[in-house]
Amino acid sequence: MDLTGKLVRLRALRDSDARFIADYLAIPDVAQNLASWAQLPYTKEQAHEFIARHDPRSVAWAIETTGMETAFIGMTGLADLDFRNRHCEWGIWIGPPSNWGKGYGTEACTLATRYAFDQLGMEKVYLSVYETNVRGRRAYEKAGYKIEGTLPRDHWWEGGFVTTYRMAAYRDDPLYRRD
Repeated sequence: MDLTGKLVRLRALRDSDARFIADYLAIPDVAQNLASWAQLPYTKEQAHEFIARHDPRSVAWAIETTGMETAFIGMTGLADLDFRNRHCEWGIWIGPPSNWGKGYGTEACTLATRYAFDQLGMEKVYLSVYETNVRGRRAYEKAGYKIEGTLPRDHWWEGGFVTTYRMAAYRDDPLYRRD
């Protein structure tokens, strides 16, 4: 199911996205704020395997810009879908850095979170963000996420440990509530 906003569209991944995935994840600034899976060279073959994988506990989308010229700029998705406890984890990456600061991440976050609440029946969507990712944290706050947990010295970053924050949005947040 495609989700379309003013700035971005979330759509199903295509095999042709594999080269962009591998190329963008090779950019150190893109990979540095992601989990350890992105810290290693990520090949086009791995991207093809990821696209072909069908995990019933996750939903993944390509993020592309809308308008006259659409362009693949990253990925987002919901993982660890827990239908019993009605929560899941949200994640995102956007590349190259020339696409940062344009509102794409905030809108992708809002679209995916709304999907989790309206289509999947989730009560809570959570994410993890490193203290060094100030730009990301601001985008998540704009999308209704609030810090609900702090994990000091949780992530190795350029010679030292940094804090990881757990943030969450809830179905009854005014941004997502359907009256």
